[in-house]
Amino acid sequence: MEWLRAIAEAVALFILLVQLPIPLFWLFVHPAVEFWRRHPRACYYGVGFGSWGLVALALLGGREWWLAERFSRHPLLALAGAALIGVDLWLLRQVKRGLGWRVLVGLPELMPARPAPTATGQAGGPRSQPPVRASGIYERVRHPRYLGMMMSWAGAVLLTGATRLAALVAVFMGLAFIITELEERELLGRLGEAYAGYRRRVPRFLPRLR
Repeated sequence: MEWLRAIAEAVALFILLVQLPIPLFWLFVHPAVEFWRRHPRACYYGVGFGSWGLVALALLGGREWWLAERFSRHPLLALAGAALIGVDLWLLRQVKRGLGWRVLVGLPELMPARPAPTATGQAGGPRSQPPVRASGIYERVRHPRYLGMMMSWAGAVLLTGATRLAALVAVFMGLAFIITELEERELLGRLGEAYAGYRRRVPRFLPRLR
């Protein structure tokens, strides 16, 4: 059983290492998004690698500390954690199928549509923005990617039963709510009433029962 627990801990830390930096990245980007739109490469290389580096240093450097206290190590909780991670992978596939890889890496926020060309061929006039898509998983929830990430974070906690990781994940779940609010303000400014109507129709995280 010890080798199974070691694998579960490795999977949990990998999930957190990959996904926890994402809201941290956007916490730095959204408040200064106009600046980063002028420097998208610096944003991805500087803020992106910086965010992942901070999380890697905290998680891997303090691995024994994060795993020192356990609230449970019951196998059924570990199975529930694995199931939550599986749902996240399914949601990730649905997001990629619906909107493509550009949305997954945040390119529409950092590289929005260019201004439409004028009759003389020069850039000018209003931006040509894509319509708000509300198909597939986006007909049920507005932020399926963050929903999936939070499920994976919770799954990682259940895999390990680590109390300190549970506290860390709780902080990042709060951060995810803040980031989605910042993101929606940006979308409202960029897409206007089209996105406002979509926001009224579709819940943020929890789908409505039909």
